[in-house]
Amino acid sequence: TFGASAAEKINFGVSATYPPFESIGANNEIVGFDIDLAKALCKQMQAECTFTNHAFDSLIPSLKFRKYDAVISGMDITPERSKQVSFTTPYYENSAVVIAKKDT
Repeated sequence: TFGASAAEKINFGVSATYPPFESIGANNEIVGFDIDLAKALCKQMQAECTFTNHAFDSLIPSLKFRKYDAVISGMDITPERSKQVSFTTPYYENSAVVIAKKDT
């Protein structure tokens, strides 16, 4: 389980290269849907949020080495990743579609 006591700091690993989920904003601050969600979770847990920006491929290895407490970064749940870390229930699902002109 993942919990926080009052005044605890929770450091999230992110890869700020996937707008609108996470990216670097105008003030060189990490922003996006995932960041807003993490901040809402921290507010609910009465904890302080911090974010560490890393390359996407390093997020799981860095989490396993405890460089941060959790990852929130537009990550699909795959069997390979599930062997390495625990995932929450998905909070967002999308699917790909192809759009073409009617005559093609």
